[in-house]
This record gives sequence, structure tokens and C-alpha cells, in this order.
Amino acid sequence: MAPRQPPTITNMRIRSVRDAEIILHAVALNRLPMVLHRLADEERLALRPGCIYVWEERSSNPLEATGQEIQRFTEGRSWGPSRARDNFLIYYEKDSPTRSSILHRNNIRTAPQLIKQTYSVFIDYPKNSRKWHLNAYYTQESFEALQTVDDIPCLRDIDVPCNRYVCARNNGGRRRERQGVSEAMLPPFAYDSSSSPSSSPREGFYPTPYPLQPSPSPSHTLVAPAAPLPSGFVLSDRRLAPLEYLQNISPRARDPIDDQALRQFQAISI
Repeated sequence: MAPRQPPTITNMRIRSVRDAEIILHAVALNRLPMVLHRLADEERLALRPGCIYVWEERSSNPLEATGQEIQRFTEGRSWGPSRARDNFLIYYEKDSPTRSSILHRNNIRTAPQLIKQTYSVFIDYPKNSRKWHLNAYYTQESFEALQTVDDIPCLRDIDVPCNRYVCARNNGGRRRERQGVSEAMLPPFAYDSSSSPSSSPREGFYPTPYPLQPSPSPSHTLVAPAAPLPSGFVLSDRRLAPLEYLQNISPRARDPIDDQALRQFQAISI
């Protein structure tokens, strides 16, 4: 049975924020459909690597209601905690009875676990607070085989207006600088070649698709500590001092005037 509501696009991968914004703008131009309701059972069964869904979050402001918002997008699967990769959030599918049921209903014995990549934006912020989401699904094995926006004639010629989409992970307060076509585009998954699909992704293994800008030097001078720092501790104005260091600080000598005042109080109490 064909799904009642197809994905926004299929057989597609998202390499960068530029790709995501092109898909979003294609929806705004009515070149691609928006998902208007939560997925039904048959639509969840139809979810495959390469499926991308664009949907609008229901606003608390009734004046911004368009009649096509979704309170919460669900696909009937269990996911691990989110992992940030630039402006994207990455989720790894977990083994669950629901996943086993989906595989059984699709007559599949085993299948690589899905990876979900999400990107959220405000539309024309700050004039309004309409929020769109893009959910892309793939597996480690399928990522490189999926198409990109550059492979689709009706997508590759789209020019996204500057600052039309403001990344929601920036709290709507900062407008993302436009990234050129030359921005690095790396697969957003964290497994290495020696790990199995069911293994957990390793911390710190995520590739960075955009060059990191050096942090500005602090405008103030740090005061040298009164006691030697513990081995391996790097002094930083952005971190709290370790407890071991604080416990080893020698107490400062009391001011003579304070000593005199304390002796006077002690004499009065006697």
C-alpha cells in the first residue's frame, strides 16, 4: 500500500547547512511538499534511508497559525541522546521492540540502524517565530550512495535569500553567515570502519565540516595562582578551578588592623 503522505524528498542526503536550506527553500517555493501531519502506521513503515521530511512546528501564537503545523513529529522508533554536529543534531536508532516490529512487518530479518539528522530554523526571524524542522534519515552504509541537491536540476539552481532561515540552535539571536559552495561537506556520522552498526558512536570522532575560527584572546589578564596547579591542569578563564587546587591554597595573612579590632572585641567580651 502506497503511503498516504510521502516524504518531502527521497534518496537524498544532507551534507551541510547549505543543502538543508536549499531543501527548506524548495518547500517554501512549492517545489517540494511539506509534511502536514504526523506519520501514520503505513508511512512509518515506508521510512527508508534517504527520506527527508520538512515540517512546521505548531506555534503558541494563534496569529501565526497556518493550519499545517505539527505539534511533534514521531516516526515510531527509539533514539539515543542527541549529539551536536555544528548546527545539526544527530540521533542513533536504538534496538527496541518497536524496531523489531517494523522489521518484521517489512519482512526484513536484519537491517542497519538508522541515523537521524535534524536541522531547525526560524522563518524570517525576528518578524515572526514560525519554526521549520528538517529530518533526514540514512545509514552509515547508504550515505555516500544517496543523491545530493547538486544532482537534482530543480534544486541545484535554487538561490536561498541571505538570512531567510535563522538556525534555531542559535536561539534565534544570531544570523548565520552565508557559507559558500566551497564549504567542506563530510558525512555526519561517527562510526569508524572497525565498529559494527550496532555499536555506540565514539565521543570526539565527529568530523567538523566547517573550519573552526580561533577563539579571541581574553581582554583581561589572569592573576597567577597562589598555589601550584595540579598536574595536567590548563589555566583557562572559562573553567572553574579544580577542588584540589582550591583546597591547597594557603590562607592569606590577616590585615594587622583586623587583628587589632578582633583583640578589642575579645577584651570587651571578657
